[in-house]
Amino acid sequence: MLMQEVRISRTYVRLSKEHGMKPVVLKEIVFLRTKGLSNVEIAEELGVSRNTVSSYLEKMREMHDEEIAEIMSLIGMMRQHRKQIVSMFKEMT
Repeated sequence: MLMQEVRISRTYVRLSKEHGMKPVVLKEIVFLRTKGLSNVEIAEELGVSRNTVSSYLEKMREMHDEEIAEIMSLIGMMRQHRKQIVSMFKEMT
């Protein structure tokens, strides 16, 4: 599980640097967007402006197909990782 988190973080850091974005913000925008939140809702959730969210999404549209595929793969890993964490906490209680 730790190795997955490291891989996810490193990939977001690399893609963020290549496209002039902050890794944590990119990671959260991607995750919240896949949950169906609007730009305004994402901005409110993260405490950033709607323009920041729009700018990040625009930069993502400019990414190569391989980079988008990599992000989609990371989304699947993040969801699985979060499910495992929730399961661990449920077992503890």
